[in-house]
Amino acid sequence: MPYAVDYGDGYFGSRDPRAEVQEVFIEANRLPERFARCRHFAIGETGFGTGLNLLQTLQQWRRHAPPDAFLSLLSLEAHPLSPEDLERIHGYLGLDDPDSRALREQYPPPIPGLHRIDFPGARAVLTLGLGDAAPLLAQVRGHIDAWFLDGFAPRNNPALWNTGVFRQVARLSRPGATFGTYTAAGQVRRDLEAVGFTVQRVTGHGRKRERLTGTFQGLRVAPSPPVAHELHHVAVVGAGLAGLATAHALQRRGIRATILDPDGIAGGASGNPAAVLLPNLHPRDTELNDLALAGMRRTRALIDQMEGTTRERLRLASGVAFHGISTHGQKRVARLREAGGAGTSLLLDPEGPRCADAPHVYYPQGLAVDMAALCRALARALPPVRTEVVTGVEPGAAPDGGVRLETSAGTETFDAIVLANAAGRGRSLCPEQAAISTVTGQMTRIAAPLPDWGGYVATGQGYCIPGPGTSAWIGATYRRTEGAGDARDPSPLAEDDAANLRHLAWVPGLEHAEAIQVLEHWAGERAVVRDRLPLVGHSRLDRNGRILLNLAHGSRGLLYAPLAAEWLADHLLGLIEPLEATTAARLDPARHADQSPGGSSEA
Repeated sequence: MPYAVDYGDGYFGSRDPRAEVQEVFIEANRLPERFARCRHFAIGETGFGTGLNLLQTLQQWRRHAPPDAFLSLLSLEAHPLSPEDLERIHGYLGLDDPDSRALREQYPPPIPGLHRIDFPGARAVLTLGLGDAAPLLAQVRGHIDAWFLDGFAPRNNPALWNTGVFRQVARLSRPGATFGTYTAAGQVRRDLEAVGFTVQRVTGHGRKRERLTGTFQGLRVAPSPPVAHELHHVAVVGAGLAGLATAHALQRRGIRATILDPDGIAGGASGNPAAVLLPNLHPRDTELNDLALAGMRRTRALIDQMEGTTRERLRLASGVAFHGISTHGQKRVARLREAGGAGTSLLLDPEGPRCADAPHVYYPQGLAVDMAALCRALARALPPVRTEVVTGVEPGAAPDGGVRLETSAGTETFDAIVLANAAGRGRSLCPEQAAISTVTGQMTRIAAPLPDWGGYVATGQGYCIPGPGTSAWIGATYRRTEGAGDARDPSPLAEDDAANLRHLAWVPGLEHAEAIQVLEHWAGERAVVRDRLPLVGHSRLDRNGRILLNLAHGSRGLLYAPLAAEWLADHLLGLIEPLEATTAARLDPARHADQSPGGSSEA
């Protein structure tokens, strides 16, 4: 049996862990009967441990929940097991079903914060928080219907069993939320009662004489969180990666999504045939690095899911090396190396392979993907995209009213609207788009005498994605226009092909432009704001919170758009959000209120 030496306690309270989970947590919270009549359900847990509680809960969820219901799981762990120990314990417990394998495959690195793990076959997600419970719970947003108050014994682990933790548990609880716990300690009972729970002593499991269960009656320590809107039908304006990922996230949660875009699927910048998934790390901004880690994990999970569903290979290359070609690039490499693994969310390898002699860092989880193909794969599982032009959005007068969408075909009302439309061509539908600039980028596909350097993406000044034989995609130019409505014709230009070749002359095989054949090219408009982060959250167009934004993904959209889609869907439904509150605030559209477009070319 697994035993925690530091806490002097075992991971399980009895010799039959499965029976313990069934009685102490699943039956105590009446989960089978509640699962059978829910649309959305959220469970919180204060000690993840081996994951047995949640894996056994997923079995009950698969058995009892309606086919369109969605389960959101939150679990906290201050001292996560190593991947090797987790696999060993799962072997001992006989856990080798699809959910336990999905957990082990997506098990996060030991970086403090929130990490999302997807169980697509079970219509469920786990938000796993690594760190001390009280400060971490304070950063969580969402609502909980049932709690598993687990962890080592209160006398051995007082940091978990105290009023600071229980105040946060109460803050996140919906009225009527229940809990089950193995402990029967008197102080735990009194602390839970003090924050608004009614508590009962019941017969304990196995040789344990008593344990506690209870129900949340209402907060006594802070105002209750706002109740999420009741949603059934949401309009998504925009059929690029941001819009399609948003519609996909909503549909997974049982919400009908109508997608509108006059340019059809990936008609704008998301039509890029060769995009690079690359973390935007900063040597001193750990919050930005954590955001990059969350984005990398979500995008890779989405690509894995789409490749598994469509049986189509979407990846063009695996691994990305950033080379310090310029003086600025060399300083960046040096600073990232100095920050070390923990400071950069374990996303970089200081060494890795190389295709040039310049100082470099390597991102083993980076990749290149056919973004247009990814969008088409997403669209196959969604309702057909409607190609009407959206001309206006009008919020409802009452909080429980819908939002009206004006299109070239007429006016419709939806429970909520997500604006994920690209900038340019007069499609400004909200005041936040005033802060957006339009940037034109061009990719070039070439045939050149490239050596075999290992198949990874080389970046520095521009990037090179090796393809079959002697072909490669190179790019991309970065031409900024004056404003969101002033985008130039994005048709490919010969001078941009020449610029791509000039920027990549440092790559072996690309030194002599005259020896390189241009096979094809692609150009698109990209919407960006000054700090190069997207606009994700509420629009000030609607005080009732039913108009949301997933905009300005022109810089690293592949990194942030799928993560932003998950956050928006969970936020709309009041489920556990995948980002800590302070991290999510980095994307808040209000940060650019009353600002004009701007920003210099990206390094």
